[in-house]
Amino acid sequence: MKAAVLGANSALGRRIVLQAEAAGIAVTSVVSAPTDLVGNGPIIIKEPEELTAQELSRFHVVIDALSFPLITRWSEGQTPLERIEAALRESGAAYVAVGDCSLLYTDSSRQELIADSGFLAGASGSSDPQRCKKLYQHLQDLKDLKWTLLCPPLVLDAHAYGRGRFELTDDVLPMGLDGSSRIALSDFVSALIELLKVRGHLQRCASVRGL
Repeated sequence: MKAAVLGANSALGRRIVLQAEAAGIAVTSVVSAPTDLVGNGPIIIKEPEELTAQELSRFHVVIDALSFPLITRWSEGQTPLERIEAALRESGAAYVAVGDCSLLYTDSSRQELIADSGFLAGASGSSDPQRCKKLYQHLQDLKDLKWTLLCPPLVLDAHAYGRGRFELTDDVLPMGLDGSSRIALSDFVSALIELLKVRGHLQRCASVRGL
């Protein structure tokens, strides 16, 4: 499998690059500046809107580590997803993004998104729930794009040691029997790599919880 990682020099992107390479995926890092890079693969130094459909057609999947986790960095309509979408749709590559916990449903009735609930009080897993929701709705309108969002649970713990044990779930907020909803960042990235392998959850959100 060949993958391009948008934001490969972000904290999250670096982890994705390293774990994807460890899993045997051929990774190309896509960055705006050649700083804080990891991995052994090729590098494309371009802004998202400079990427062409021809360039992206070389990849099976484009992994976006920026648009949802760091959405507050960009003004309305200027996230990397929105700047790359035309070339991405023309290329035929799949789009897999790190989503946001606010885009999951509160329970199996699927009547309310976390973004519209009170679940996020004190949670660490969301940057701007309403902007993420709006971008998600835009993504849903791109009918000819193969996409998947992997959304973390309420707590995405960058400091916890990963156990290497996790369960991929659907678009409902995952919670343990003790009411916890968390995962170590390293396990979350492992789940993202696993999702790439199984190619599941097209045109929808998925989530994951640590075990």
